[in-house]
Amino acid sequence: MKQYFLFLLVIFSVELFSQGDQRNDSLKYLVQVNFENAPKKFDSKKLSLPKQPVEGYNLEREKSKILNQVYASGFIEAELTESNEKNTIRYSIDLGKPYKWKNLNPGNVDEGVLSKIGYRDKLYLNQPLSFGEVRKLFKNVITHYENNGYPFASIRLDSVELTNNEVSANLYIEKNKKVTIDTIKILGSVKLSRKYILNYIGIKQKDLYNEKQIREIETRMKELPFVTSIRPSEVDFYADRTSLTIYINHKKANYFDGIIGFLPDDNTGELLITGDLKIQLKNALGKGEDIELNWKRLRTQTQEIYGRLRVPFLFNTPFGAEGSIKIYRRDTTFNTVTTNLSLQYIFRGGDYVEVFWEQDQSNLISTYNLDIATELPEHADVRNNSFGLGGKVNELDYRLNPRSGFDFEARAGFGNREIRQNPAINPEVYDSLVLKSNSYKGTGKLRFFIPLLSRQTVLIGAKSGFIINNELFTNELFRIGGLHTLRGFDEESIFASSYVIGTFEYRFLLEQNSFLSVFYEQAWYENQVGNTLITDTPFGFGAGISFETNIGIFSLNYALGKQFNNPILFRASKIHFGFVNYF
Repeated sequence: MKQYFLFLLVIFSVELFSQGDQRNDSLKYLVQVNFENAPKKFDSKKLSLPKQPVEGYNLEREKSKILNQVYASGFIEAELTESNEKNTIRYSIDLGKPYKWKNLNPGNVDEGVLSKIGYRDKLYLNQPLSFGEVRKLFKNVITHYENNGYPFASIRLDSVELTNNEVSANLYIEKNKKVTIDTIKILGSVKLSRKYILNYIGIKQKDLYNEKQIREIETRMKELPFVTSIRPSEVDFYADRTSLTIYINHKKANYFDGIIGFLPDDNTGELLITGDLKIQLKNALGKGEDIELNWKRLRTQTQEIYGRLRVPFLFNTPFGAEGSIKIYRRDTTFNTVTTNLSLQYIFRGGDYVEVFWEQDQSNLISTYNLDIATELPEHADVRNNSFGLGGKVNELDYRLNPRSGFDFEARAGFGNREIRQNPAINPEVYDSLVLKSNSYKGTGKLRFFIPLLSRQTVLIGAKSGFIINNELFTNELFRIGGLHTLRGFDEESIFASSYVIGTFEYRFLLEQNSFLSVFYEQAWYENQVGNTLITDTPFGFGAGISFETNIGIFSLNYALGKQFNNPILFRASKIHFGFVNYF
């Protein structure tokens, strides 16, 4: 009897005692389960018992499932008796006495390992015996060793003793051979440096075998826009070495992105055409680099030019560098040049944290009549140098058209701000100003995709930003509104010193890169320039479609917006066309 319990405890097998009649496998049977000698603390509702009739050919499996659950609850002496009456099967289970742990000792398992996985001996001291907990403990121990160089590790219970319905045992681990990755082969037409790939997946030659990293290779490769996986990666174990083979091909990832919008002019009523054209080159030089050029013309006499270069894994290290410049001109009022340099620490999968330096320099264009002004206008010549921290995390299942997961991006900086005196402006207007001061600036973006059924998802997101200084000017503020921030409004039509925009969007996924959507966006912002404070809670709503063709991905959005006490006007609706072509 003792040997039977030991066998049951160690390998969790099931022995069933059946006294039923022969059954017809083609019929369905109602299953009734009764428990005998059940203690007060036993709750059968916690077990998964059949509620619907069971096919005859599935009865043995269902019986094993029920009895396994009973054993897992600590009743390892339980016996099942079966009776058959017409189309009803009755299982009578004598639970016997419940077993509990007297103790479960670490045995030869390293205590540091057990501490990492959450094992504490007091968790098993005079506690009910649960096979489920033992399985979980075994799995966690094996997972740790698999991820630290021991893919063939095994674990069992040793020195098992059963006394008066109490169990005491020791853990016993057999680590077996320690394995390192001796060779890594990359096969396929991929146009990407070997160093980049190894840094990206986080595996290099002579590294200890890590089962988790091996399993994540395919997922990581899917996240790279310029490669495609041919077949699953393979690990070959030999007597004297271990080889990893990765199969990937080159994939088109450079893209041209064009957005055209039609906006009614508030003054003339004429239809204006706006544009936002972007070209992005990914891995053009085979180093995983990212080059971006962007031109925008969002209103008459207003345009923006932006350029960015990002180079990851400098000198075969996890560090990368990024530089960008943006030149913005607002009609004849001002222009702003923003320069950014950052050093990034890159994690597996491309997520990163960064330190950055940024300079914003804004200059007035027209100073007509300002030589006789008695106070400075809402625009001024300002320069801001700041240092800060940032980061980016992407856990989306598919970046181009996600159904589940989240992504997050944030930056925050501290800077020295200087109001520069313009020689064309009456110098007396600067007398009451603090020309040098500190400023704080931050931005953030977060998106959650929650899957619904098989082809639907809900996007819940937020975008925010803040600038803190006692004396702000309009040309220093954020510009929000439009397709990428707040739909239903003119592009960059709202100036804000602080803002929060929430998004709720339902998407029906038509194909891999196509979807229908309806959306609602609610914003709060404030504009604090000088002694004037403007605040509002505008919102926008509408519908859109994005669909893939042989030449690219087209998108169309129709949106309405409301701000202040203005009514919703269909003649003021916003229509945005977009196009992305990969090459």
